[in-house]
Amino acid sequence: MKLICKSSNGQVTFCPCANLFHLEFGNLLLTLSYEELKQMHCYVCSIDHKYYLHLNKDSFNRRKLLLNIGTRKAFFCLNPSEFLELKTLLSLKRKPCLIKNSTLVEQDLALN
Repeated sequence: MKLICKSSNGQVTFCPCANLFHLEFGNLLLTLSYEELKQMHCYVCSIDHKYYLHLNKDSFNRRKLLLNIGTRKAFFCLNPSEFLELKTLLSLKRKPCLIKNSTLVEQDLALN
């Protein structure tokens, strides 16, 4: 396995034998082809997270951002800071994927 990118809650690794990427985030692990990884990145980047935070503000769930992960009944449940971290992680930047304090303040993001 080759480490591609890592953040505090996850990592993207590549298995050259199987030619597959592994996206680990929180307690979820997704095995993806290169095309599926690109699609996941495009999907996450297309989401207006502020809109969905507002839309789901009264929902019972603690994590208000629900990302469909390929089936009708499976979702990533994220808070705003986790969403931004996942978005950065999927960009596959080699440096650590950290969120600046100013972003947390500007976005009014919760740490838990």
